[in-house]
Amino acid sequence: MAAAGTPGPPVLKGVVAYVEVWSANGTENYSKTFTNQLVDMGAKVSKTFNKQVTHVVFKDGYWSTWDKARRRGLKLVSVLWVEK
Repeated sequence: MAAAGTPGPPVLKGVVAYVEVWSANGTENYSKTFTNQLVDMGAKVSKTFNKQVTHVVFKDGYWSTWDKARRRGLKLVSVLWVEK
């Protein structure tokens, strides 16, 4: 157990995430904000949707991304999953 004020083990160690987060109207890409949070929590973030991806963080993205994640049996999570 880590001492008070000392960071413990990364919460998301072993996670390789692909992030696709857009505004509701589809004009603003917010993926970078969530990418930074994931990295801070110990995850690796892939810029491409490849075979190493274990989780897809998704909000208002492309249907093809959602469909690919479902077909591959990946963990498809909302932005709420990333909250610190």
